[in-house]
Amino acid sequence: MRTRQFGGMLVFGVFVAASALGYELNDGTPSVPWGVSGAVAGLLLVLLIRRVRGR
Repeated sequence: MRTRQFGGMLVFGVFVAASALGYELNDGTPSVPWGVSGAVAGLLLVLLIRRVRGR
């Protein structure tokens, strides 16, 4: 996977997954902390992949 090309999509995917999980756990109401944590986790995942691959 090319991190430069697909990094944004990976961050967005983790964000959406965390937001959906937070929505379900919060009895069907939006959860800002879950959304923010998903965005941060996605960003950290992309940075980790970049560092491991050496680019």
